Amino acid sequence: MNNNLFTSGVLVFATDVTNTREANNVLVSLLLHPGVRQANFDLEDTDSILRVVSCGISEREIERLLARHHLWCKALA
Repeated sequence: MNNNLFTSGVLVFATDVTNTREANNVLVSLLLHPGVRQANFDLEDTDSILRVVSCGISEREIERLLARHHLWCKALA
């Protein structure tokens, strides 16, 4: 899969986000992106799951956005 392609649908990521402060900072940045319709975290999951409803953002862009917050994420199949 080419991670640079823009996709529509739900993208799911494992992350190293550990608390609501980190999650909220990421969500603010994500929701400012025109290619993101919705986003949320499940911090109760052991993988701190991030779900993004996409309308034109790539997995790689989301990875870079989290990296700007000094956080890691990996797309799940």
